[in-house]
Amino acid sequence: ALAVGGGYVVYRIVKQNTKDAPGNNLGQLQINTRNLSYSPSEYGLMAQKMFLAMDGVGTNETALFSVLNSMKNRDDMLMLIKQFGVKRYGIVTSLWFGQDLNLIGWLNSKLGGNDLQRAGSIIRAFGIPF
Repeated sequence: ALAVGGGYVVYRIVKQNTKDAPGNNLGQLQINTRNLSYSPSEYGLMAQKMFLAMDGVGTNETALFSVLNSMKNRDDMLMLIKQFGVKRYGIVTSLWFGQDLNLIGWLNSKLGGNDLQRAGSIIRAFGIPF
């Protein structure tokens, strides 16, 4: 019973820490929909493409940068971030271990070196913190 109780305490601490993670308030993003270059379903497909490129072992940088480079303005990038949502990132993403991250968090966790700098430059060019 002590092991189960201790496990529950750890679970609650982890859930509380990830619930308030920075960048998880996607509903508060100010997006001017008149500036959007794509349809809502296209942003959804691009966000899914990015998730699949990063999920699991390894990263498909070609797929990531094809989407990032297709963003034409700040509102496009913000809509992509919003459509990506907040997803569990960890060794095994289907478990509760890890943390809930938005697109920026996933990119920071999955990319390194020149790829990380390149992604950061693209996103910061739209005035979005990376």
